[in-house]
Amino acid sequence: MIGNPSFEKLAGATVGKYRLEQLLSQDIRGPIFLARTDASAAACLLHILAEPGGISVRNRQTYLEHFQYHADQLITLQHPNILPLIDYGIAHGMPYLVSPYLSMRSLHTRLAKNGPLDVFTAGRYLDQITATLEYAHQHGVLHGNLSVDCVYIRLDGQIVVSDFGLSNLLLMNDEQALRRQLTEWSGTCAPEQLQGKLTGTYTDVYALGAVLYALLTGQPVFSGKTPEELVQQHLYTAVPPLSRWRSDLPSGLYTIIARALAKDPTQRFQHPGALANTYHRNIDPNNRQRVPFASSPVQPTREAFSGRSFAADKPLTEYASNGNGTASGNGVPTTPRPSSQSTGPHSLYGFSSNGLRSSDDRRSDLLHRFGRRQRQRLVWGAVLLALLLIGGLAGTVLLFQKGGAGAVAAGQAVFFSSQPGGTTDALSITAQHLATLPTDAEYMGWIINDQSENIIGLGSLTEKNQTWSLTFNAGSTNLLEAGDRLEITQEQGRVKAPTGSIILVGAFPVKSFAHIDHLLVAFPLTPGKIGLLAGLVGQTHLLDIQAAILQNAAPNQNTSVVQCVAQSMLDIIEGQHGSHYHPLPANCARQNVTATGDGYGLSGNSGYIVGAEQHASYALAQSDATPVMHRHAALMDTALANVTGWLTTIEQDALKLQADPTNLTAIQQIVALADYAYHGVDANNNGQIDPITGEAGALMAYVQGQLMATLSLSPAS
Repeated sequence: MIGNPSFEKLAGATVGKYRLEQLLSQDIRGPIFLARTDASAAACLLHILAEPGGISVRNRQTYLEHFQYHADQLITLQHPNILPLIDYGIAHGMPYLVSPYLSMRSLHTRLAKNGPLDVFTAGRYLDQITATLEYAHQHGVLHGNLSVDCVYIRLDGQIVVSDFGLSNLLLMNDEQALRRQLTEWSGTCAPEQLQGKLTGTYTDVYALGAVLYALLTGQPVFSGKTPEELVQQHLYTAVPPLSRWRSDLPSGLYTIIARALAKDPTQRFQHPGALANTYHRNIDPNNRQRVPFASSPVQPTREAFSGRSFAADKPLTEYASNGNGTASGNGVPTTPRPSSQSTGPHSLYGFSSNGLRSSDDRRSDLLHRFGRRQRQRLVWGAVLLALLLIGGLAGTVLLFQKGGAGAVAAGQAVFFSSQPGGTTDALSITAQHLATLPTDAEYMGWIINDQSENIIGLGSLTEKNQTWSLTFNAGSTNLLEAGDRLEITQEQGRVKAPTGSIILVGAFPVKSFAHIDHLLVAFPLTPGKIGLLAGLVGQTHLLDIQAAILQNAAPNQNTSVVQCVAQSMLDIIEGQHGSHYHPLPANCARQNVTATGDGYGLSGNSGYIVGAEQHASYALAQSDATPVMHRHAALMDTALANVTGWLTTIEQDALKLQADPTNLTAIQQIVALADYAYHGVDANNNGQIDPITGEAGALMAYVQGQLMATLSLSPAS
């Protein structure tokens, strides 16, 4: 791996299939070049990654495997406001990433030149940045180092966010590298990152709060002459008042930003959308045109696949999570007693706490970790794990055509969601061992509706390392109801309909898919005729939001709000058929508690959970049901059983709160279990949310439902 060469000398060299034309920038993360595959090709950005400091030859292969593992995940992120990763590889021992080259300027440059933004422009930028974070979180990716330096403004005024998950690919061990990395993060590191503790969506909320502070003031939250000064401020210094920089901001904004930048992760907004919604309610409470972040994306998970540092000559197995929390019988992590000697997780949420330790001890520990110790972060992998169970990543279609002795064409298609709202609107195709194409020929994918004769072109497959792939996003179209079969054809040039040879084809199983349609597309008895699993995700997310309101009301001893939220949660869980369902009293609206769910209910014999269980069973009972359906229906059933158990306890605690709204134990348990019901929980501390008893929640149930729709492909007869 390169050390500290003069990167300008690499101009003209070839990295993979790319020719480096010009060095654009370089920092501790490595150089970024303008590159092309050939003279006529569009320009792209090629980022050569700096290798972790202090890595041994023995562990270098582990690092490169780590790079490929995470790059595989990052390349699936496709969002209008995310600068996509379009390719990656390892050339001459150097890992590299490739992104499109766009005309744009950084938000940092905009603020430095023109100063802070008005509250409405800041709100518009905040929503676009938040949309990328929400999307990435539900696809199992944390940004990890969001700042004004990686947010760009295109020529059309739209925001583009880069460097998602980049920190996972830049694991550094030595003290000097860690110092430089903190400087590069531009002062948006959350305290838990600096202390090597657990990270999650709340970590990106901290960085988003810092970005919002910069949008409104033109200044960073904290600044210092040395990295250590920044560390101390992030850990112990209160957020400077906005009035230090300007006096024309609404009075409530400081409270909102201070909450986003809380030192304790449990005191922050837990998701970026909650921060954005609260901001807009403050600056323009009567705006009916903005669509709030209310329905979360259906792809898990809330946390990113976090990387681990590799110490010299230390095997990868030694970096497994060793948190203190263990799972109780109902899947709720037990809470070890705080200890003055403990630095491991010991709160209800599994976050580390300093307990009774002195500030000097904390500073000493911080600097020790900052310069010398491993930084371990929990790995949350619901999407990746679920899809590895079927032999590939989310949205992958594995196709095998005759290419070697005994090779037989075969494959499968997996569908997924690319945007919030629960629509299965995307798929990716990866083809291996396809025959060499004639000149000007292409492999192309199609979804065909034999009844309407409608054809959706999925695009061309591109080749990399003998693997052909494409990713397709249909926008608002649910691909599970778009057609009857999927074809891969060999075409001569670009065509608008399949005319060439059919290489592989897969027909949707009509009988079993009728019930999968009820799970993922539409069900005639639900409000709005939404799919049963989509309703499950939406209502558990609403329950999680109400739990956050409950948590905020508890410290203020607002018993009226607590009782209103308790009834709200009962209404969401039971629906209008429930024995404890009651319309909220008028005083609840005055307390801004109005959510009662859609009336269908999560539990009971006619709620979303039982409905999903029934129609998954109906799908398996059909003659055309596949083994994949059976496998993922069983995992979905496990997730639904988990959710049922957590909801039962929440229901019991909500009834307790109606009688005693000061019951903090019930409130704490509700807050934890509502989050588990929606996101799931890593109860066994293995670094990911698994589709197992005590861990999988509603999001995992939805993903397993989508995996039931996996479509087998075979050669055309």
